[in-house]
Amino acid sequence: MNQAHEKYVPGFRFAVRLGGNYGRVCFLRISGIERRMDYEEIYEGGNNDAPHLAAVPHRSHVPLILERGIAPQGSWAARLKPGMRLGTWLEVVLLDEGGRETGQTFRISDGIVTRWEIAGFDAMKSEILIERLEIMHEGIQPSGGAGRTVIG
Repeated sequence: MNQAHEKYVPGFRFAVRLGGNYGRVCFLRISGIERRMDYEEIYEGGNNDAPHLAAVPHRSHVPLILERGIAPQGSWAARLKPGMRLGTWLEVVLLDEGGRETGQTFRISDGIVTRWEIAGFDAMKSEILIERLEIMHEGIQPSGGAGRTVIG
């Protein structure tokens, strides 16, 4: 690997783990991993250079979106459906070149499945059928240094 890129974490090796006993499931794409702070601009009379910024309670959540090819019914991911509570048991796990866990994870806080869908059927294309899960949560906590790692 090029030495200039060794400090970055690759974004194509990851899996999702549900609890300690259910194992890992691989997904094609995962999006919605973010942490942010909402703020309010406060203008002060006489200070026209810039407003003050004040933190305010979080107003909206971004769902965690998991996409994968349709797989056999045996995995835990195949049993997820809207309304199911996941608590804090769902983690996105970063893997190394050999498929081993790196110790860097993103754990959701109090997740609930809000949407399940399958990409449209199209007899004119020869594509993998994609299943999409949408999970709302109260936040995502990086662990194992993932919050401090540059992800490019």
